[in-house]
Amino acid sequence: MKVSKIAYAMLVAVTLTACSDVGDSVTDPALSEQDNRVALDNITVEGHASHLSASTATNSTMLRRVADAGTMVRMAELDSVTLDTTGVVFYSRCDGSTGEFAFDHVSLRGPYVKIEIAPYAESESWQWDGSWSFDLYDHERDRFVATYGVIVDLRKTRTVDINAMTFLETFRLHRLVRLGYSLVDAKERADKEIMSAVGLSGETFDFDKREYVRNRGHLIVNNLLEDLIIEWSSYASPLQVANAFGNKGSLSTSTPIREFFVDELNVWKEQKSNSDSAIDFIKRFIEALQEK
Repeated sequence: MKVSKIAYAMLVAVTLTACSDVGDSVTDPALSEQDNRVALDNITVEGHASHLSASTATNSTMLRRVADAGTMVRMAELDSVTLDTTGVVFYSRCDGSTGEFAFDHVSLRGPYVKIEIAPYAESESWQWDGSWSFDLYDHERDRFVATYGVIVDLRKTRTVDINAMTFLETFRLHRLVRLGYSLVDAKERADKEIMSAVGLSGETFDFDKREYVRNRGHLIVNNLLEDLIIEWSSYASPLQVANAFGNKGSLSTSTPIREFFVDELNVWKEQKSNSDSAIDFIKRFIEALQEK
């Protein structure tokens, strides 16, 4: 589907603005903040980050993208009921060419954190000014960008991953908590929704853990989603994809997103040989997008 960037951005803006909010009723009581107030002293949190905004679409389903060396990473402690930041914040940088980062010897008052990466790596042309506010259009690469993140419970894992799947789920978690879900229930629901949205219904969400890449199918699907978001970013903001999923828990309810993703996936399917292991996952992804 070939359209101009301006025309496509206008279509997306009109359609997504018309989307209504989620209207589910919630009966589960929110967890009290005291129930989740724990002390985590002198811990180390390690992770890996995919840098979608800085990468070019390789259309590879098995190569793992990495954030550039010097990419800023922020870890913010979250209120266990509202998911608001508590004011406890730590910063780090991605090292080398591996996309890995670490927060060493940190102490927190609660177990929930949001870890985000900046859309740019520090270089001669850009230096971090100490704020967490960025120009969300990359003029050098002619594409829209965003900060990508993950929300995790550090009692369950301290080796995390930031990628396209965690980017979308983070928006859904914030939305469900605002609707009154406890974080535990919101996480359970969002896990199921994001897996269904990409054709992995019934499988366990493990994308927030660095070890998820050991699952070949999950790596393929995350790479497909990353490629789709990168292609989308040439026309409109990736935040529109994240907000659409955040509001509805689905990628199929927004017509522009659904049609764009299906068109791209069909092109990639035709480019691959029948023996390529990605074919089945592409077909399942398309089927999930076409469910309404």
